[in-house]
Amino acid sequence: MYQEAVMVPMGDWAKSRLKNLGENDVIRFNSKVGSGFGKNISNWIGRKMAYPSNVLHLATETSNRNHSATFPKSLPEWFIKLFTKEFDWVLDPFLGAGTTSEIAHSLRRNSVGIDIIPEYIETTKKKIPEIEMLVMENIEKYG
Repeated sequence: MYQEAVMVPMGDWAKSRLKNLGENDVIRFNSKVGSGFGKNISNWIGRKMAYPSNVLHLATETSNRNHSATFPKSLPEWFIKLFTKEFDWVLDPFLGAGTTSEIAHSLRRNSVGIDIIPEYIETTKKKIPEIEMLVMENIEKYG
């Protein structure tokens, strides 16, 4: 995973919260609910960026009206950034409206989309320029 690619700015809360640390903020203080999770707030001092929470907060609106199961572009964008680097491959086995392939292309990733409905494939082809690159080698006989 490439967690650094999805880091977010610390936010204004850090300026005030990290000024006045209590005794439980400078040690690994275990959660009071007994979950086993703990935190040391002093580890955040001086940071400009942070890993996001494990809950994604994304707009639920989408500009795509051509498919019944659309989702915001920020959803595949987050996962593509987290799991791939530029020029890696993204597989979308349920192409649908092509949002994942569209975002992969905008992030300089290669993508393959698969769908059983030809209309969805044609709609996506209109949104994304088709690029095919092949590595050609001279054929050599061995032995």
